[in-house]
Amino acid sequence: MKKLYIYSLAAAALMATACSKEDPFTGPESSEEGQILKSAIAVDMKVDETVRKNVRTRADVNLDDFTVIFTKEGQTTPVKKFKYSEMPDVVTLPVGDYICTATLGENRLAEWENPYFLGRSDSFTVNPYEITSYVAPIECRLENIKVTIEFDPALKSRMSADSYVEVKVGDNSGLNFTLTEAEAGKAGYFMHTAETTLVATFNGKIDGAKAVETKSLKDVAKGNHYKITFKLHDYSNDPTGDSDADIQVDASVTITDIERNVEIGDEPLLDDSERPSEEPEKPGPGPDEPKAEAPAITGVAPIDLDKLNTIDGSVPVGMKVVSTAEGGFTAFDVEIESPDLTPEELEGVGLAANLNLAETPEQFAAPLTNFGFPVNVKGKKEANIEISTMLLGMLSAVGAGHEHKFIITVTDANGTTEKTLRLYIPE
Repeated sequence: MKKLYIYSLAAAALMATACSKEDPFTGPESSEEGQILKSAIAVDMKVDETVRKNVRTRADVNLDDFTVIFTKEGQTTPVKKFKYSEMPDVVTLPVGDYICTATLGENRLAEWENPYFLGRSDSFTVNPYEITSYVAPIECRLENIKVTIEFDPALKSRMSADSYVEVKVGDNSGLNFTLTEAEAGKAGYFMHTAETTLVATFNGKIDGAKAVETKSLKDVAKGNHYKITFKLHDYSNDPTGDSDADIQVDASVTITDIERNVEIGDEPLLDDSERPSEEPEKPGPGPDEPKAEAPAITGVAPIDLDKLNTIDGSVPVGMKVVSTAEGGFTAFDVEIESPDLTPEELEGVGLAANLNLAETPEQFAAPLTNFGFPVNVKGKKEANIEISTMLLGMLSAVGAGHEHKFIITVTDANGTTEKTLRLYIPE
């Protein structure tokens, strides 16, 4: 039966009279009790929108999946612990100073799609025969490490179907990302421990030849998203290269602060000097030779590929892509990431989420041209993208108020360049 303490002033006075200095149940270790309302517990999630859409928060729905733990300040053993959905409307606690901890998920060494959030309240006091109706909102933050893997198109087209990337933090157990997990955007979550070195190892075959490439990143931090992209470096066009080492797998990482949804940086996981000694070093350009430049992808004003572009959809959106390599483009891919342009929506207008503009399948050629994309550009040295008002009109109709991404990845003999066009159409 629930106990709810409601006392008149007269009853409180009588209680004070009854308690003498010798009363063994007064003071901080008293057996007296107070209460706290369930409604006093509120949680603010400090996460970006990518995680937020998969996590139920107080602003979205309810807190039923959270675990709420009441612990006396300075102690570690919980006094009471509830799943929020099973927590009584009024919780009775021994008097004292408390910390309330809220958790969501489980803090495991490595698990798919398992973000673990943790937050602690400020100290609050449960007074005898009083009801606590307010505790400052608890700020929950991501406590583990988020990792996703991507394979660039050139690598995907030449690696074996059983290729995978093993990701581990320290000596703990890890997860294997296959092409299936990568293309689904599946995230692995890893416990943040004293050992903070993340290791990602590519295992597979490239054009039938075994390839193993290990990359490591030191001092990984909880609350960060590490997006690791594995790419293919092909030196077969280098006449001075070793024919047995024409193919090299490399990787880069983009680090995003989950809490602020801000990119921290984009840097290689390992310098070339850290490669295994048996892999021959590729000769660079001589002092008088121009440096080989990977394809250049630039936005046509006012489009800026380094920021989110706010548009109204009334004028086309342009980009220019130029290759200076002999033989021109070898791969040219566009990936559409949009919460509103779903595969079904795209299929309805003759498109797909992943578009091959180098050797365009016949069924996509006409729709792509209508929407302003070049087709069959393999071997060309220049291509212009002008996303038409027809496609932007679709975004205005179904996707106003959301961010939409067009990820352009272009490869030639000099290397690979990836740029993301980010568009936002106000509601």
